[in-house]
Amino acid sequence: MKKYELLLVLPGTLDEMEAKTRSNEVIDLVKEFSQDVEIDEMGKNRLAYPIKHIRYGYFYTIVFSAETDGLKKLQDKLTLQRDLLRSIISMFNIKVKSNKRFAYTKNEIGAVQIEKKEEKKESKAKSRTDDPKESSAGEVKEVKIRKKLEKKVDLSEIDKKLDEILENDSIKV
Repeated sequence: MKKYELLLVLPGTLDEMEAKTRSNEVIDLVKEFSQDVEIDEMGKNRLAYPIKHIRYGYFYTIVFSAETDGLKKLQDKLTLQRDLLRSIISMFNIKVKSNKRFAYTKNEIGAVQIEKKEEKKESKAKSRTDDPKESSAGEVKEVKIRKKLEKKVDLSEIDKKLDEILENDSIKV
C-alpha cells in the first residue's frame, strides 16, 4: 500500500458550509477505497486562472494510503463529480511533508504571505556560531551579509565624491 495526496479544489461560489459538506462527501468517497485518511484545509484562495469562469476556490489536501487498483477506481469516481473544479492525485513525498511545511496566511491588506516552517530533529540540532569554519554554508553567507551591513559610510565622504563628480568637465549640466 502506497501513500498518495489528493489536491481538491471546490468552486469559490459555494459558501463555507456548502464547501465543508462537499469536502466531507469527497472524504467519504476516498475512505471507500483507502485507509488512513488525513485532511488539511487550506482555505479560500484566488486561482491562477479562471476555471469554468470561476476565479476563487476552496483548497483541500487529503493524504491517504491505497492500493493501485483502488486508486484508479477513485480517480474514475472523482471525474464524475460535477462540483469539483480540480482533483489531482499524486504520490505523497514523506520527506517534503515532514521537513518543510508552508503556511499561507493573509496580512492586514489581504495579501497572501507564505511562511516556510522547518521541523528540526533534536539530534541534528546544531548550535549557531559566528565562526565561519564551524558553521554550515547558509550560516556563512548570513555572517558575511551581516558584516557588510555593519559597515557604515560617512556622509562627508559621500559629499566629497559627489563634489568631485560634479566638478568634472565631462558631465554637461
